[in-house]
Amino acid sequence: MKQLRRFRELADLALHATDGDLGSVEDLYLDDRHWQVRYLVVKTGGWLLGRYVLIAPVSVREIDDAEGTLHVNLTREQIEQSPPIDRAKPVSRAYEQAYYRHFRLAPYWDTVPGPWGTAVPYPGTVPPTIEKAGAAAQPEHPHLRSAKELTGYAIRARDGEIGHLEDVVVDDEDWVVRYVEVDTRKWLPGKKVLMQAGRIEEISWAARHVKVGLTRLAIESAPAYDPSEVITPEYEVQLFKHYSKDAA
Repeated sequence: MKQLRRFRELADLALHATDGDLGSVEDLYLDDRHWQVRYLVVKTGGWLLGRYVLIAPVSVREIDDAEGTLHVNLTREQIEQSPPIDRAKPVSRAYEQAYYRHFRLAPYWDTVPGPWGTAVPYPGTVPPTIEKAGAAAQPEHPHLRSAKELTGYAIRARDGEIGHLEDVVVDDEDWVVRYVEVDTRKWLPGKKVLMQAGRIEEISWAARHVKVGLTRLAIESAPAYDPSEVITPEYEVQLFKHYSKDAA
């Protein structure tokens, strides 16, 4: 059953490959244009000496809340032999091509419909789209950003600054970022609210702020959010109705 999860909750899960422990989630790489999780950044266990690897959401098999585990349909050998990632550098399209070729998956930028471009792997053969993925139309540097880096960014409403971004909330079925968690106080903890990710108009990575198409009053007066509580459909309806009143 799908669930809305904070990034911090995902980081608490133990990851398992099909043949053993894998490691833990350290970060999420988000597409800042479509608010889609493209990769889970995983710090592997002892067998790879703490190496960082990327896991595409299409490889996630299930999340077991009772056991606190996230299972992927990859072997430890597949992960060990995957292209190494340098977290100090942006993820390039050339790297992504090599990544999807290694795991024999169709890339998310493919034209096949699905949450990530396609959710259908191509077992045993390299998808033909990967062979032509280096075409000039493909961007050299996809818009991939760190969820961890976003934490603490100032929220700038239409009429001024209000609080900071505390976390992102992800739908674990289609791996879309549905909401961002906002702490409405600038320096001290204040009321926490959720805001639809689609309300974000611009992110300044240099100035560390997020510009949103809402007023400060709309954000501050939104239904209170308790991170320890499950986000229910009823609560989401309240959010939708509330923010609809402040539509641009």
